[in-house]
Amino acid sequence: MTRSPKGVPSTEAAYEVGYGKPPTQHRFEKGRSGNPRGRPKGSRNKVEKARNFDIGTQPANQMLLEEAYRTVTVREGDKLIELPAIKAVFRAMGVSAMKGNRLAQATMAELVRDIEEQDRKARVDHFEVACDYKRGWEEAIESAARNGLPVPEPLPHPDDVIIDVRTSQVRYEGPLTKEEKRHWDRLLAFRDDQQDEVSHFAEAYQRNAAEKTPIGILEGIGQCWERATALYDKVNNPLPERYRKPLQDRFRNSQLVAPPHEESQSLSAP
Repeated sequence: MTRSPKGVPSTEAAYEVGYGKPPTQHRFEKGRSGNPRGRPKGSRNKVEKARNFDIGTQPANQMLLEEAYRTVTVREGDKLIELPAIKAVFRAMGVSAMKGNRLAQATMAELVRDIEEQDRKARVDHFEVACDYKRGWEEAIESAARNGLPVPEPLPHPDDVIIDVRTSQVRYEGPLTKEEKRHWDRLLAFRDDQQDEVSHFAEAYQRNAAEKTPIGILEGIGQCWERATALYDKVNNPLPERYRKPLQDRFRNSQLVAPPHEESQSLSAP
């Protein structure tokens, strides 16, 4: 360490000036912030958002997808419309192809062929997997029932895997996950509770009609019977055929029993 002529250590002489080490006269004063205005609002959020990539997605790919699906405004005739950027590119390519641009025509035709081929392959693969799944679980369920073993309940159930061999289409008509199965169980239980309600009001209406109960009470019971029937149908009808049940004791206006004539007169008298 070099010293000043008076024997006092020279801070400036001992201080090595370089990257991150400015001269003394250019350093921030002690107790004074180097950024008196503070951090710009939202700057930290932008950094965190930029780092918030989906699992399995490379950052550059994610950025490219964000740009591809960014909404842009384009003019179409006399109108301004908003489209994802990639769709605007495809639309411009289509317009150019229709105007006779051979490169645009060849590029668009190749893209369409590739997409259709990928879609066809995906559907064939899905169809084969669904067939194997359905056949395998049907055999397992039949074997368990035949040997007196607990019958498995896979999700989706093979009866809910509907295969159309003519079109190679597959659709699912039931729960696919445990969460969906719990929802379906609650829905079916509610539907069955409504059957109990319908039967209760049907029996109450017929009993009170036989006992010549006043028309006001009968009408009230009939309205409850009708509402319970309508609620049952609202839950039951949209279900796949395998889950639907026919309603017993269904409400029909033709089943309503007219009250006795003399009682009607007494109720209508002022």
